[in-house]
Amino acid sequence: MKKVGLLLISLAFVQCAAPSLNEKEVEDFVVSHYTEKVGYEEAVEGFKADIGKDFTMMHTLWGESRPFPIENVKGEWFYEDSVTVEVFDIYINGGTAVVMGSDSYWIDGVRTGKSRFNGTVIKEDGKLVWKRYAYASQNQRAMDMVWPSVEGEGSLDAYNDMRYAMVNLRNSDGMAISDSLVEVYPDWASAHLGQLHYYILANDEENLRATLAVAQSKLEGASLAEKTLISAYNPDLTRAERRDVLAKALSFAGDDPMLKFWYTWTLDGNDEKIAVLESGLARFPENSVLNNMIAYVHMDNDNFEAAQQHLNVYMRIHPDEPNAYDSMGDLLVKMGDTEGAKEMYNKAAEMHPDFAEVSAAKAAKL
Repeated sequence: MKKVGLLLISLAFVQCAAPSLNEKEVEDFVVSHYTEKVGYEEAVEGFKADIGKDFTMMHTLWGESRPFPIENVKGEWFYEDSVTVEVFDIYINGGTAVVMGSDSYWIDGVRTGKSRFNGTVIKEDGKLVWKRYAYASQNQRAMDMVWPSVEGEGSLDAYNDMRYAMVNLRNSDGMAISDSLVEVYPDWASAHLGQLHYYILANDEENLRATLAVAQSKLEGASLAEKTLISAYNPDLTRAERRDVLAKALSFAGDDPMLKFWYTWTLDGNDEKIAVLESGLARFPENSVLNNMIAYVHMDNDNFEAAQQHLNVYMRIHPDEPNAYDSMGDLLVKMGDTEGAKEMYNKAAEMHPDFAEVSAAKAAKL
């Protein structure tokens, strides 16, 4: 029945005089479409040339098929070092081919994304092009997160921006967003996360206790994941007790990368840490904090090559995060590259005030 469905899709695009296709030319086109689309701006024109008139596409996890806005294609989309593709099946009916396969994206030997696709290829104006395309990203199936328990225009975006600032150690940014969320949503406990994060890292116990008390007074309506995560900021917890609390939080939101990061921080053995972080990276291979954390574990194991791979991913995908460069500086110090480390530290110091003092101090010591 699936073959029949694909055949019907294909027949919709076959014209009476459509030239017949052969499997090799179709496979060559598909492989080149992926493998040649790297190198930022160098990939743009080739990508556009592979797209047919009235091309539509659909992410199978998100719903509707829609026209593809080819005018929006940007060089920054093509940041990977390489792309590999595996063609599973090609079904040809006259001038239409239906292709099924899988594509993987790589940076410095680390796979940062993988998806499966089903597309229709035809010959248009004498060359092969994609006419229809559906895909699903393997890592985007993870939905078990600490979601906000409030709804409002922009609330989810602001919440995610706060968390992103927190895990990338732009602590003042996380605090500022947290302050604004508390103002807009005064009864929402998780709005205080950025404040709690700021105070616990600053060892400001007085403000941490006061903020925690306020947040815990607003737990009505919060999810179990939210409640448990907030309780993990209790300054009276021992390392082992905090580990137990975060393990409980992961039972409610097992895909959440911020939880995996904090939980890993409480573990003692490097093998355990790597296992937790790799499980997170399997879902979110481009995540900043997971790549950064596993790089430090590899550094601790003197596996500098693996550490550098993950920090290269961090810097490539998150080029505006000063922590990526500060972390690379730490690695280069361990590798004996003093000048390279200074360059990284100074770059981080120039990028954000939260890094101006600490990263500059590291550079000055070298």
